[in-house]
Amino acid sequence: MLRPAVAPKSLERHFIALAAGVLLLVSVLAGILLYQNWQSYGAASEARQAFASVRATIRVMERASAERGPMNAALGSALPVQPHVAASLTAARAKTDGLIDALLALHPGEDGKAKRGEIQRIRQTLDQARQDVDRLIATPRDQLSGQMLWDTVSAMVRVIPQWQASLAANAGLVMRSEANAPSLLTLALLASELREQAGLLGSTYTPALSRHRKLTAEEQFRIERVLGRIDELHALIRMRMATHPDVRASEVYARMERRYFGDGLAYLERVREQASRQWDAAPVSTGDLAAAYVPMMGAITEFRDVLLEEMERHIDAHRMSAARLLAVTLAATALLVAALAVALVQFRKRVIQPFALATRIIGSIASGSTPPKIPPGKYHGEVEEVFNALRVLKENSAARKRLEAERDRLIADLAHTAETDYLTGLLNRRAFEKRFEAARLHWDESQPMLAFILFDIDHFKTINDTHGHASGDLALKAVAELCRATWRQSDVVARVGGEEFAVLCRTRGAQQAMEMAERMRAAIGASTVTSESGVTFGLTASFGVACISWSHAESASSLFRAADELLYLAKLNGRNQVQQRTLG
Repeated sequence: MLRPAVAPKSLERHFIALAAGVLLLVSVLAGILLYQNWQSYGAASEARQAFASVRATIRVMERASAERGPMNAALGSALPVQPHVAASLTAARAKTDGLIDALLALHPGEDGKAKRGEIQRIRQTLDQARQDVDRLIATPRDQLSGQMLWDTVSAMVRVIPQWQASLAANAGLVMRSEANAPSLLTLALLASELREQAGLLGSTYTPALSRHRKLTAEEQFRIERVLGRIDELHALIRMRMATHPDVRASEVYARMERRYFGDGLAYLERVREQASRQWDAAPVSTGDLAAAYVPMMGAITEFRDVLLEEMERHIDAHRMSAARLLAVTLAATALLVAALAVALVQFRKRVIQPFALATRIIGSIASGSTPPKIPPGKYHGEVEEVFNALRVLKENSAARKRLEAERDRLIADLAHTAETDYLTGLLNRRAFEKRFEAARLHWDESQPMLAFILFDIDHFKTINDTHGHASGDLALKAVAELCRATWRQSDVVARVGGEEFAVLCRTRGAQQAMEMAERMRAAIGASTVTSESGVTFGLTASFGVACISWSHAESASSLFRAADELLYLAKLNGRNQVQQRTLG
């Protein structure tokens, strides 16, 4: 038994095991650190994506709520609705739809399929509510009741909680991933809810203002209920802002206190007082209410957007910090592993390599493989003497391998010559019979039919007698070239006699075999051969085609005899034709 290139218990084997162990330990520790940093970066990236979805959903909620302003103005207008009022409503809806499309774009691919379906369902609810609004806008004003108006407004209002539920999962992900998220995002969500309640408060006046009548007791109750929710949200925001250090947020919060909780609510209170009495000569319309009240609600939106921007800065800073830490860890790990690898390589090169190289050279020469190159003059002393001796041994081994390669080439050439017809380059009869036996033994039902085609050149003796044997050889070569051009690469083609050729092929059916033989017969009939004397003559050939199906595979040995009989029949019937029969 030959000794392996790295012998058991050798110095190099022990060194490789030790080096692998050290590198594995360092790699595992570095991998754990990299994995933790990668997880942190991935969580920050997921939080960034989730926050983008939350922010986009909040914007959709705002625009869907803002649609109620021009909607109330249209409901309060006399028919026909003034063009600028209708255009304002159309523009508001277009803005909402654009933001919904942007929200859908944040959830691409298969992973976002469920979320896109949820958004589309909410969108359908919104579209249905819009259709109800449009029908009510087109209804004659004397046919509208306060309940009809309020039901329509309520349908638009009910869409908002669906958007709030939609953002809950992503909001939870952001809060779990970011340290500052609970306080900032909660404040932003409270401000978003405040914006919705502020819009709802304005919408509660729509039935009374559109009909120019006093507020009913039920409508007064609705106003009080919404005001109670606004006071509750105001208290929650004020409590959280008391501990919030951000100066800009505090400034915007103070502006919201002054602009909305001061001016806005005071304006609505005046409208309420007026709507609680009999209307005077110049009542407030729904359009007047929207024009005066909606800009005051802008302070809430500004406060919310400042909180979202601050939240976005925190998330981006956290993500960048995680990315930097990951990059630094990756670079440090790569340097550590590279330094350790270089140290181990140098130690191996200076201490282990000479003995390991000598062992590999001896093992390669003994096994007959190509030995490694021996660098000249690299080593000194006894080691150099060992390599000098190995050079002599390597040269002797190379000379022996060259002789063996030449022997193998000659054997291969002899084998090819033994199977090839010297004149045409096709297989000879002996090789063809071997291929036939192999095809018969390995034939299976996936190959439905086996065809044996035997053909020879008509009047070949006359060609030899008329034009000479050299011209007959040219005719055989021409037919051989036609065989190579006509038959498939998978077909077995051979010259099995003087002017006789045989083909073995697998076909889909007997008709295909017949067509293939006819194609070869036509190619031979269309060819011409020019003799050495310059005389051009044509060729024809007769064919016998015997086919057998898989169900009669045991009779495949009779193909030779059947094809020969069919060829003889083609000769008797006048030559230059194909005779075919299916056995079994």
